Amino acid sequence: MSDLESRLAELEQRVQTLQDELEVHRVIVTYGLAVDIGDADRTANVYTEDTVFEVDGRSDMAGRKGVREMVLGSGHQALLPNCAHTIGPAVVKVDGDQAYATGYSRIYHRQGDDYNLFRVSMNRWRLERRDGRWQIAHRQATMIGNPGAHDIFRAGLRDLEG
Repeated sequence: MSDLESRLAELEQRVQTLQDELEVHRVIVTYGLAVDIGDADRTANVYTEDTVFEVDGRSDMAGRKGVREMVLGSGHQALLPNCAHTIGPAVVKVDGDQAYATGYSRIYHRQGDDYNLFRVSMNRWRLERRDGRWQIAHRQATMIGNPGAHDIFRAGLRDLEG
């Protein structure tokens, strides 16, 4: 392989990695937008069919069905249309057809004329490229200050090193 061919191949790989990282960011932000409008199908669609979504150490949501049920459930429906999930910034590492993202999420809730910070969480996402697109295969979200919250970021920082 010539020097030019080698440099071109390296550049193509770097561009692919950047595209993958951007798509991972899009997926996790799409979750927030979809859940805020109560779109259960679109919210579930950013997850794999066999996803595990842990909140505060509990695996309450399993699979897309569990994510749909959360969006349609009374707890989430009580927040609508007055909530805003903001996600990020997140650090992302792409490793072939897997990616890891670690960062914050916040939920704001409007009550009358006031906007309250309802929840701030530490998050760790593991995504997989399936069927030609990135999907969330596993997500951990733990409110700051809860036991184990820092463990999520410790694990996420290890993901970035590996």
